[in-house]
Amino acid sequence: MTRTAGRRWAVCVALALLPSACAGQADQNDSLAYEGTADPVREPQLCTVTRVVDGDTLECATLGRVRLIGIDTPERAQEPFGTTAAAALASLIPRNGEVLLEDDVERRDQYGRALRYVWVDGRMVNWLLVRSGYAVLLTYPPNVQYVEWFRSAQEAARDSGSGLWSVDGFECTPLDFRRGACR
Repeated sequence: MTRTAGRRWAVCVALALLPSACAGQADQNDSLAYEGTADPVREPQLCTVTRVVDGDTLECATLGRVRLIGIDTPERAQEPFGTTAAAALASLIPRNGEVLLEDDVERRDQYGRALRYVWVDGRMVNWLLVRSGYAVLLTYPPNVQYVEWFRSAQEAARDSGSGLWSVDGFECTPLDFRRGACR
């Protein structure tokens, strides 16, 4: 794939999360049914997103960097997949940037990032990224509140060839990429 074609494809794949975007060029996820709870288990806090860092990290005005719990997306260096995953996350954040954040057992990771589930309009963004094929399951106990729900979402995305599954975007998992096991 040429660099230009790869970028065009990445944008269309990311936009496929939106109804009728890039029709015929990418997997359409506008018919994706939201399966699962519509309410956080723990008391959520309001956050205004100031920046999407990558596909599984954002910045919140009051909390700083927030790492989405339970998922892993391609790194930015894993082009075009990293850019695609970041665009997929950005497309799920409302224009005003207001989201709800839910804790699990551990509140921060070893890098000082807040660990949270992100909710928008009664739908969990973490789950949507997995189910639409832009993220894979990554579990670090004790933060396992929704692990079975994510596992089912990943199986469904893989089986249906959604998002990055349709183009071998997870042939090198983000975790293996960071470990230098593949490039």
